[in-house]
Amino acid sequence: MHPTNIAIASASYAAQTILMLGFALLLLHYFRTYRRPYLRFWAYAAMYYGLGTGFTFFRMASFSWLPSSAPVDLFLSHAHLSGFYIALVLLCFGVFDIVRQQPPTRPWRWVIYIAAVVFSLNDFSLTTSITTPIAVPLFMQERTMLFLSGMILMAISLLIWRYTFALLGPRLISIALGLHGMKNLLLVALFNQFSLSHVQESIWAYQGFFNVVVLAITALGITIWLLESERHQAINAMQQAEFLHRHDALTKLPNRGELMSKMPLLIDSCRANGRHLTIFMIGVDRFKAINDTLGMRGGDRVLIEVSERLRQSPAKPLLAARISGDVFVLVFDHLKRLSFMEDLAQQIQTCLQKTMIIDGHEVHLSCSFGIARYPQHGSRTEGLLSKANIALANAKLSNNPSIMMYQRGMDENYIRLADIEPELRRAIQSDEFFIQLQPIYSGRRQALSAFEALIRWQHPTRGLLGPGEFLPYAEQLGMASEVDTWVLNHVGKLISTWRLAGERTVPIAVNLSARQFTSKALCTNMRNLLQKYELIASDIELEITENVAVSDINTGLNVLSELQAMGFHVSIDDFGTGYSSLSYLRRLPIAKIKIDRSFISEMLESDANLTIVRTLVQLSHGLGKQVIAEGVETHEQLSALLDMDCDSAQGYLMSPPVDIPLALGILQQHWKNWGQTKFQLVSGNNH
Repeated sequence: MHPTNIAIASASYAAQTILMLGFALLLLHYFRTYRRPYLRFWAYAAMYYGLGTGFTFFRMASFSWLPSSAPVDLFLSHAHLSGFYIALVLLCFGVFDIVRQQPPTRPWRWVIYIAAVVFSLNDFSLTTSITTPIAVPLFMQERTMLFLSGMILMAISLLIWRYTFALLGPRLISIALGLHGMKNLLLVALFNQFSLSHVQESIWAYQGFFNVVVLAITALGITIWLLESERHQAINAMQQAEFLHRHDALTKLPNRGELMSKMPLLIDSCRANGRHLTIFMIGVDRFKAINDTLGMRGGDRVLIEVSERLRQSPAKPLLAARISGDVFVLVFDHLKRLSFMEDLAQQIQTCLQKTMIIDGHEVHLSCSFGIARYPQHGSRTEGLLSKANIALANAKLSNNPSIMMYQRGMDENYIRLADIEPELRRAIQSDEFFIQLQPIYSGRRQALSAFEALIRWQHPTRGLLGPGEFLPYAEQLGMASEVDTWVLNHVGKLISTWRLAGERTVPIAVNLSARQFTSKALCTNMRNLLQKYELIASDIELEITENVAVSDINTGLNVLSELQAMGFHVSIDDFGTGYSSLSYLRRLPIAKIKIDRSFISEMLESDANLTIVRTLVQLSHGLGKQVIAEGVETHEQLSALLDMDCDSAQGYLMSPPVDIPLALGILQQHWKNWGQTKFQLVSGNNH
């Protein structure tokens, strides 16, 4: 080759080597950040391409500055072609991941790697079969590779254009790879057209600089693509988070807040058009037994199936909503006669009570219906829903039909349900309540950081009752503050007892009801509690639900600010299930945010769910709040949360709620092993 052509080719190959090795490092950084498999394949493709051009550079250098050596030249030639073919294979693997949303399996990848190396050796052998490698010009050795890579790059360009979003980044990549492919095919055509060796040498020498430009455009395109994709996913996550503020996270139906906001509009519309508005309140009977039989996840699947059947109702409702655990609401405006309402309710009931197959088990539901209508039973949202709720409560009574319209006098029957009030008062006075503690662990060491106090009721006739079976009644009866006071006193007494026994303690979190939180006496009561048991404010953490936090923002701000001044840490519990906005969270002086278990349970089911949780963590950290994940049940969930820098976690993976003696054992073991051993899962043998 002419010395000038050698110098030009050497410069282009040196530039390609530096560019591609740097690009490989950049892509590896992007892969660690975004965790997308195609980035890893393309990083390795860039590395092998850079190694291939590097081997070519050293071979060119041997022409000019080093003595000729057939073995060295043979090795560099083999390595050059092998690097290019492996890079081409890795590029194809990345495109396969983009198109199919998963890379090829590992055994197939190794088969293709080996085939690429064998093909490169065979290609080289065919090219140099007549003479020695040194005698064959580089552009002659690369002719087959140029043709094959040109065809593949053109195909890849079309696939990227077809299967990616119409954004600037993917378009740049597609155009750059397409131009690279067309250039390679054009080189083959030009080599065939010009038989003069010096003309072929010149074309081959200068084409390297075109490669540099195209590769730089490809690198720019990938960077732009990632930025566009991250922005697109962040927008989608924000939109979905806003959707979940107004909808139930499990069933995706509108939640109670959305129902309360839409009902006045529907009432006004019916008033203007002279129509009747009918509310069906539907409750699943004995849902606790379903949860006990199938577990929480099985119960969730039952609720999802119920919501799907409601969406396929025989008559399309104006609005369908899930307002509490097993209670749904349907709203219609076309039912004029009582017989029409009862017929439709029976049709929906029949649909809901068809056999379900959940995790291989047959599930037979029974549902009760409470019906109220506008204007006969009221003209305000709260009143109509209250009447429907009263009718539902009566429909659930053993001697009544399962479908009932509200009637006068039902209020008295509903009030009879308040028979639970003396039982609750007796429970408080006789200590029928007791507390279990669930550990909360923080950091990658998963060190014990706190407990959460959970109340239970050992009912003398009904057995063990969870909080969902009596706290709603306590709220309705105005006894929630008394229950909260009982819990706070027993937690304060427990911490004091442990401390007097010489134990080192950790904070214990207590949930507060809406009534307690909005009471200005809360701060006084907490101050008295600290004095009574000789505690400090950091011994007890207070938790309030998201809806409670924003229900009376002005009172809440005053109470929270005073609690913060006293040294208490306050957390937002069940975050993401209510209807608060970021502006509220920014204003509230809270220390921690607990992401609701519904987000954690579905987190790994799709990239969108994972992005939502990651966004919640990032937003919370951006607001200066610590993040606790509730309901962690698998090692994969915990690992993903730790990768997101989630501060703490609690759930059955680490430990279920435990009785006081076992909680003390966990506490003692924590301090015994502090700084010595890594945390071991309490329930690890069960998972």
